Amino acid sequence: MRFRNSWFINRKLHFDEDFAKGRGREEIMWILNSVFRHHLGSKIDSFRLYFNHDGMESKAESWIRKSVKKGVEELDLDFRQGKEPFQIVSDLIDVESIRVLKLSFCELHLPLKPKDLCSLNTLVLRKMSASEGLIQTVFANCLLLENLELLHCSKVFHLKISTGKLKRFRELKVVDCSDLSSIHISAPTLRSFFYHGYFSKLSFNGSLPQLKDVILCCPPARSCLEMVRTRNLLLNLVHVACLTVSSTFLEGLSQKYEKGDLRAMQFSLGNMKELHLIMDATSFCNPHDISSFIRNCPCIEKVFIDLNNFSFGCGYYWEFHAKKKFQEDSQPLKFEFLKYVKLKGFKFERPELELVRLFLEKAIILENLALITPKTRHMQFGHVDAQFIGRNQGGKCRDISAIYRVSGGVDTIFHEEKSEGRYFCKYRQNIDDVSAIYRF
Repeated sequence: MRFRNSWFINRKLHFDEDFAKGRGREEIMWILNSVFRHHLGSKIDSFRLYFNHDGMESKAESWIRKSVKKGVEELDLDFRQGKEPFQIVSDLIDVESIRVLKLSFCELHLPLKPKDLCSLNTLVLRKMSASEGLIQTVFANCLLLENLELLHCSKVFHLKISTGKLKRFRELKVVDCSDLSSIHISAPTLRSFFYHGYFSKLSFNGSLPQLKDVILCCPPARSCLEMVRTRNLLLNLVHVACLTVSSTFLEGLSQKYEKGDLRAMQFSLGNMKELHLIMDATSFCNPHDISSFIRNCPCIEKVFIDLNNFSFGCGYYWEFHAKKKFQEDSQPLKFEFLKYVKLKGFKFERPELELVRLFLEKAIILENLALITPKTRHMQFGHVDAQFIGRNQGGKCRDISAIYRVSGGVDTIFHEEKSEGRYFCKYRQNIDDVSAIYRF
């Protein structure tokens, strides 16, 4: 009874997608009308709405105006259920209280000089038109803006991020904007950049000394132009400390024939501490591509590789060229600062074992190596796996045992995701020796 009527003064009114599940539009309308009619609080911190506005635009607008009237700071409006975008006029959201604005399937109309959007620090536009003029209006007038996200937006042809007088702009996220052909970034305070989509012409005006965290997820670079763009992009990542890329990105950096000679790109990411590599099932990345990239990150400390749904189809190129090059380049190689390696989706394939061997032999201060098998793996770990891998070697898994002989004091953990079991194998003991395996 004590909290029965507490919603009368609730400051967080969240009628989002989770709330809408299992409820019809009439029921949702009745609930929202009741809440706003009986709301006694003088302040609303956040208002989230997931609603089919077709034929009910005025009703949705009235709820928004009521929340704005009570000084709403976070406004999240999702109209993806509708047939046409929800029209948002400037006076509906041009208020000083709004700090976080998230719009989905809307058409936003802002004047060249909005009066009261001065407090806005986060803007998320999803599945809507985001013209260059709209973006420039935001940058010119929202001087406290810190985060900008463009998700599945249209009419974004040439994205120009010029922060100008903005001193707090930190994060930029661009995901699957199909019309996008170029991105130009001039943002000295940018710290985090996330890009997902086809390779676009990406250029940076000046250095980005604060850019530390970059995530790049792109389809395979097939054309020469896309490969050149990949290489040019790398030159702007010299200050990055944490990088997440797909294997297609490494593919664009692999050795290429230039004037009849096979040459590798020369670069160095001296500030890189952490690498997250997502292996794309459509790429032709091989162990040599991976080792070549890590070799150019002299201060790397952590490496995470997601192998799920990926299998090294190395083929003739690997067997007759890259494998030999991989072995030759590995001889003088040392990962002097590498402490932690994690391979997710580890299937005990020979190229994967080659990578594990490389890390154990060349990471001179390696502390932990985690190998996580796929969820869909039906084979029980242990004795069976050892016989399977070593079936051509009389049932003995010489490759695995060799790995443990060079592992020194490294803790090597096998994690079976399906059963959530963790396995630790003692140093210098063969993996097909059941007594060497402990479960905890």
